[in-house]
Amino acid sequence: MNSGALHYAAKALSKELPKAYRKGIEGAGAEEIEEIISVHAVGAAASGLAAGWVPGAGGTAALMASVGFIWSMYYRINKKLGIGLSKTVVKSLGAAVLTNIAGSAMALVGGAALATALSFTGVGNAFSSLIMAALDYAVVLVSGIIYMKILVGLFKAGKDVEKLSSEDLKAAAENVIKNEDVNSMLKDARDSYKKAYKSGEISGKETVDIEEE
Repeated sequence: MNSGALHYAAKALSKELPKAYRKGIEGAGAEEIEEIISVHAVGAAASGLAAGWVPGAGGTAALMASVGFIWSMYYRINKKLGIGLSKTVVKSLGAAVLTNIAGSAMALVGGAALATALSFTGVGNAFSSLIMAALDYAVVLVSGIIYMKILVGLFKAGKDVEKLSSEDLKAAAENVIKNEDVNSMLKDARDSYKKAYKSGEISGKETVDIEEE
């Protein structure tokens, strides 16, 4: 599954990286960052696919469960680039980004009430599970794109990312989200996952181990 927005953001990040952070992607370039994001998004989708089969699993609650995939993804991007942000900081940032975009994601399926109602019905369970898988994929993928855009903005401004507080990073995230068409990115990512799942390109059983607390 190729995402034009993901590829473009990764290329932009690789271009703006300060010299101190370039060593981690020498040779492979932006592709390794794209892979980290894609793997976590697909892993979150598999988790969402399983969660969607649980009767009564609330849509928003199920979506928020993907926060572990998001902060793990952020932490591994940082590790690859050599950015020394603690797990505590990336957890806080990941939760903030997810909270900011969760409402937009749920709106794509008519809101939390619809997803919750579907999960109570035997007929709706399969449909509900695919909805949640696609949304989990979308929010993690888009959260990855947002993070790369955060870094690009900070690097362009000459900021030392490692010296910024959690609040500084959250403010940067809010600024990116405010100025990006998040709804379109989420919709494109959701549709991409559903298409790949239905075609058999992905099985819905792909997993990824997230970072330990």
